[in-house]
Amino acid sequence: MSGADFCGAFANRNFGTTTFSNTIDPSILKGWGVRPSDWDLGVSVQHEILPRTSVEVGYFWRWFHSFLVTDNLATAPTDFDSFSVVAPADQRLPNGGGYTVSNLYNVAPSLFGVTNNYVTYSDRYGEQYAKFHGLDITLNMRPANNLTIQGGFNGGNSISDNCDIRAKLPEISPLNPYCHVETGYLPHYKFFGSYVIPRADVQIGLTFTSKPGLQVSFAGTPTGAGNLSANYTVSNAAIQPSLGRPLSGNAANVTVNLIQPGSLYGDRVNELDFRVAKQLSFHGWRANISADIYNLLNAAPILSYNEAFIPNGAWLLPTSVMTARFAKLNIQLDF
Repeated sequence: MSGADFCGAFANRNFGTTTFSNTIDPSILKGWGVRPSDWDLGVSVQHEILPRTSVEVGYFWRWFHSFLVTDNLATAPTDFDSFSVVAPADQRLPNGGGYTVSNLYNVAPSLFGVTNNYVTYSDRYGEQYAKFHGLDITLNMRPANNLTIQGGFNGGNSISDNCDIRAKLPEISPLNPYCHVETGYLPHYKFFGSYVIPRADVQIGLTFTSKPGLQVSFAGTPTGAGNLSANYTVSNAAIQPSLGRPLSGNAANVTVNLIQPGSLYGDRVNELDFRVAKQLSFHGWRANISADIYNLLNAAPILSYNEAFIPNGAWLLPTSVMTARFAKLNIQLDF
């Protein structure tokens, strides 16, 4: 546990006392439409473009409402001092590093651990929004008897913003300056093919998917593609020239994400699966026998990464990859 994490865990002077740290706004507890919610709107159209071939196009829009926020009434925005961190030189960082991450906050030492939280709607302080819009295109084909082909892609852009709220309540995310996030369009490709061999009555199927890789993001903000960070631990001594004083609570360091969400993605995750199946009937019994081979090409795309950033160190080294090729035999009896 870092010094910042240790101090943060005990940065509440009410800890271990009979004093309540949180007060809940009564208006968020009961009534119609008071809970956090979201609306979904979807429109799709399907059209036959050739005999036994059709295309379906769908557009989807989703937006969220009634965000909650925790206001520490014991502090005001003027009680937080701002500072910045310079990213180390490292070719893996945008433009080789050396840039400045600003708008980081640290509470005044006299108010460290002073807690009087009030939980209410974020729109009492300003505008906050999160929304998603996406497109789904699917091609369906039956070019011959016993043959089915389906393929297409879908994806969309997620946008979230709480900059108004953070400006008035820096305590909600003092070390997270990325209050506006756009993931960019993240395409997801898909293919499915199935063929039944005549007379043998054996079905063969292939499924292929290609998904976006993990995306650099930060805790608490939806990004739609994962949660990968460049978490850089900065010492108190390195921060003091910018902050003008030591960190509150005698913290030895703080951890800062060096990369703007939406600017870096992991490798795409591609997977090809295969199935062969046969149905047998005998004496009133019916047996469905199938064999599945997952990750047929034995690909090893990265599923998770080392998120701790050390200059020219092990940042982004894989911590897990897709499971190697394996097979599964299925037998189902109906009688």
